[in-house]
Amino acid sequence: MLRSSALLVLAVCLLPEGSLTGGPFRGAGPDEGQWLPTQVREMDWEALQKRGMVMTKDEFWHPEKGGVLSATVQINGCTASFVSKDGLLLTNHHCGFGAVTELSSAEHNYLENGFAAASRAQELPAPGMVASVLKRIEDVTAVVHEAQAKAKDDLDRFVVTQRTLGRLVAEAEAKEANTKCSVASFLEGKEYHLYYRTQITDVRLVYAPPRSIGEFGGETDNWEWPRHTGDFTFFRAYVAPDGRVREHHPENVPFQPEHSLKVAQNGVQAGDLALILGYPGRTQRYKTSRSVALQEGYVFPRRLDVLTAVIAVLTQAGKQSVEKSLQVADDIKSLANVQKNASGMIFGLRRNAVVARKLREEAEFTAWLAADPQRSQAHGNVLAEMLAADDAEAATLERDTMMGFLGLLDDQMPLLTVLVEACAASASSPEGKLPARLQEVLGSDMLTADFDTIQQPVLRILCAEFAAMSKEQRLEGTQVLGADGLDGKALDALFTTTRMLDPKARQDLFAGGKDALGKSDDPMVVLARGLAKERTAWQLRQRQRAGKALDVGRRWIAAQEAFRGKSFYPDANSTLRVSIAEVAGYSPREAVSYAPHTTVAGILQKETGVEPFASPKALLEAAKTRDKSKFFDPKLGDVPVCFLTNGDTTGGNSGSPVINGKGELIGVNFDRVFENVAGDFGWNPERSRNVVCDVRYVLWVVESVLPSKSLLQELGG
Repeated sequence: MLRSSALLVLAVCLLPEGSLTGGPFRGAGPDEGQWLPTQVREMDWEALQKRGMVMTKDEFWHPEKGGVLSATVQINGCTASFVSKDGLLLTNHHCGFGAVTELSSAEHNYLENGFAAASRAQELPAPGMVASVLKRIEDVTAVVHEAQAKAKDDLDRFVVTQRTLGRLVAEAEAKEANTKCSVASFLEGKEYHLYYRTQITDVRLVYAPPRSIGEFGGETDNWEWPRHTGDFTFFRAYVAPDGRVREHHPENVPFQPEHSLKVAQNGVQAGDLALILGYPGRTQRYKTSRSVALQEGYVFPRRLDVLTAVIAVLTQAGKQSVEKSLQVADDIKSLANVQKNASGMIFGLRRNAVVARKLREEAEFTAWLAADPQRSQAHGNVLAEMLAADDAEAATLERDTMMGFLGLLDDQMPLLTVLVEACAASASSPEGKLPARLQEVLGSDMLTADFDTIQQPVLRILCAEFAAMSKEQRLEGTQVLGADGLDGKALDALFTTTRMLDPKARQDLFAGGKDALGKSDDPMVVLARGLAKERTAWQLRQRQRAGKALDVGRRWIAAQEAFRGKSFYPDANSTLRVSIAEVAGYSPREAVSYAPHTTVAGILQKETGVEPFASPKALLEAAKTRDKSKFFDPKLGDVPVCFLTNGDTTGGNSGSPVINGKGELIGVNFDRVFENVAGDFGWNPERSRNVVCDVRYVLWVVESVLPSKSLLQELGG
């Protein structure tokens, strides 16, 4: 049975009037908001100058000439920044974690011991790392809206929209070489922007600190303050000598960005202006009370419980050997981040009473409508339509959440994942035949790798979730787990009686076509067959809901604009944004106050010699003479490590450069405090704090702990 409880607020998101690309800025202080570049230019620049802004608007960002903001790069779901004219990129250690892990071995364990290229010839190709450099943005709203107006229903609206966006991207890439494009939607489809990017695929590892620096505090300190983590890594972007993008090649040369950030020579103090530049992933500021209640009451609790159990399985598997530990390290880190995020969401939504505040706002909105017949005529049904859409989602919420787990945990259970994929492919084929590639994959021994140590334990966790679902939403195929709840013997039989552990048996079954597949009573096949049907239905629901949101959601935004008398900044959607902030501490609870800075002294205080608080010997030695370093701050009486700002950030801001009013780099963003995890649903001036690795700590580590004179010189240190 679904639970619902009281939560937090739809924040009043003040923005320029009118469109996203113009109008006067009307907010007294723009600290709340993840602003588009065009919106920043429309802010009260004189007010920003009083807070410490030295750059002019054009120096910060110009629509045609770029500016300091143009040094910001999107990289593998994170943010990075160019910090030299030779394509040097700075991002988070956790953003490069997967690449460093893949480059590591028991013999050369760069993840544990760190890596510093002695020369550019020794920089290592970073597997999977892609740097996307923004070239320009084009407004294509009119084209998309014209196409949407011809849609017959919600599903058709979604299909027409996707087809139109695909055409726009294809046309843009065809007319401009060396370019990758995408279209982003803002405010539930109110506006659409076409982004042109140079996508650089030859990205090389330059420098990574030891894991005990880049991950100091581990999951214990994740999402917490005070923090002492050196969460940074350097890469370099390479292209062909003529500037063309191409894969790794020995004759490639460093990319020459038009703009790069200069490292600040002076530190930061409480109250200093801090601008956070980046690609925030996703926020949900405009959801209804009912939508938030569903996530707080069911989605986040299930996510927390399932991932806690899965992480325990992976941690145990990693104890087998150094190689296995490296193999599971990236998965553990990624899942643990989502796990603690879920915990923080539950805590923050409840503490901030988000649902209760949204209910009050919805009541005020309803009263505002009733006070004027014209308002009722224009917007009268939109809230009811939004809530009805939420009710429709509630009717399949358990199913939708379980389908989400299938995608989230596909790497941990490749056998079930491929069987579901094969069942879906067979169902969609007239004769039930699979593509040759998929038929070949079914014969791979890799599908049963780590079956006893990882796959089976994870499947047992997920099957327990399936069996615990309400009868109304129980997934097809899960009857093999027991008719009423989980049957332990039936669960055991799923693994002991299936023939799907045998590659030939898998290939033979699917080679037999739909009849053979439909008649199979193998419990693993029955489960996969049912989940494939459920996944297909889920995908259809997602498309229909997205199509409806393009209509109802857009009208909801229009109604909110009229109600509040203000426009909004759009929810984060992995497009370039700016958060304007100040260095500031906070009080997480009564009688507790946190300063905005941490120093090396705090590392030594936390030091236990046992992970996750075991610093490398080189750091402990360097700490003894750190007062001689040029990066020692006499005002703090130490080398700074991290600082807080009251910026409006979310996932995707990992690696975001944080700059001062001169446009100089002062740090690299990497986290939020636990009390701000629920900030995706609303910014809070008292508790919204993001955690930044001070650039002076980065430089001190490069200078004194894992020395690299060439890198230090390139950074101007």
